[in-house]
Amino acid sequence: MKNIISIIILFFLTSPISAQEIQGVITYNRKTNYISIMSKLPHISQEEVDRMSLTWGNWNSKGRDYDLSFKKNKSLYELKEQETGDGYSWKPDKFILTRDYKTNQKFDIIETLGKVYLIEEDIPKIKWKILNEIKEVAGYLCMKAETKNEVKGQTIHAWFADGINFMGGPEGYGGLPGMILELDINNGDAIITATEVNLNGVEVDTSLPKKVKGKNISQSDLDEIVKKYIDDTIEGKKNPYWRVRY
Repeated sequence: MKNIISIIILFFLTSPISAQEIQGVITYNRKTNYISIMSKLPHISQEEVDRMSLTWGNWNSKGRDYDLSFKKNKSLYELKEQETGDGYSWKPDKFILTRDYKTNQKFDIIETLGKVYLIEEDIPKIKWKILNEIKEVAGYLCMKAETKNEVKGQTIHAWFADGINFMGGPEGYGGLPGMILELDINNGDAIITATEVNLNGVEVDTSLPKKVKGKNISQSDLDEIVKKYIDDTIEGKKNPYWRVRY
């Protein structure tokens, strides 16, 4: 069995890159397990966790859908417009991430803690570790990779498909030899999974909204703001992830 997996890994890492330019739109569903997140906070007792499970256990069970549009080395990741049961469309905080892998530039619009921030800088290099595991996601054979989010103290597992020749993915993650089709944050605390993959022959728009307002900031400065808020909120025995994206 180990030999078979080793052969598959070798195929993933040595298979030639297709000359065909690929483009498309991938829809991801993001589910966040707030009960699991809160159970790991140092000030939350098991009794409180059980009570929250009864009250909020099914909250956000359907998750939220996001679209990743990509073509010509560019990608745009944003929340997909959804309707409530009353037929009204709604959108939470702004979260729009763009990547240009040809120029190695990103431009992100992130709303958090009551403010909108604009980040324009080089795409960060993510340190990935390729693992000896494979599985199928959205009809594609995927390999597993691991990295860390030091700001939020998270372990990130990504499942990427070299059958989709694009080095991007959801939530701003990328840099692997294939499209990321699933992200697992902290062993199920949040899972972002591709539910629909439309390649070629589909209309793709990777342009930003025409009117963009917000405060220009570096990623490192925003990370400091978020980390301080998380630390201070946990010290105050509250859950920071009601206001900060997990």
